[in-house]
Amino acid sequence: MKNAAGIEQTVIQSLDGQQNSLNFFEKVLSEPGEPESKRKEVLEHCLTQAVGERSVWWKLALFREVGSSGLLFEKEPYRHFDLLDEQVREQILVLIKKLPLKTLSDFRELVTFTGRFLERIQFLCDALLYFFLEKEKGAYRESPDMSLYTDFFDHKMFRELDVIHAITDRYPFHSLNEQYESWLCDKVLDEELLI
Repeated sequence: MKNAAGIEQTVIQSLDGQQNSLNFFEKVLSEPGEPESKRKEVLEHCLTQAVGERSVWWKLALFREVGSSGLLFEKEPYRHFDLLDEQVREQILVLIKKLPLKTLSDFRELVTFTGRFLERIQFLCDALLYFFLEKEKGAYRESPDMSLYTDFFDHKMFRELDVIHAITDRYPFHSLNEQYESWLCDKVLDEELLI
């Protein structure tokens, strides 16, 4: 009997959480507000619900497309690398203490570089989403051809990898972060065009 009460409580909490999420999505989509305050609300929701911002974007689009019933039955796309990434991160912690002292600075260089690279790729992914939304907003669809967006992303990624390749060809490893940082700063100062 105790187990049944626990299951019932879990179901009630789950339904309450779903209703809170539905109310949140409705509020974000329908109430007026400044973009900064809307994003702050989304980030607070992410924190309280332990979900990612991209997950909220996906659910907002689904909610807008099919309403609340879609959110109850549609599952987000499977994240293929979550489990593997957890295992890799656990092994990184184990292996750091096994590195010879002379290689720790190289490891820190790689950590810094990969962090900057991930930040840049995240920006490019967000820029792709922004580009799509900006281009397709309005009363009708601009074009059903998605190649405009995949070509945009392909070009940006190719350029990114090409720059990294050029840096590693011309400079020693210890200059990688400095040169990449310099290139990234130029992109920020140029206010990189999304189109």
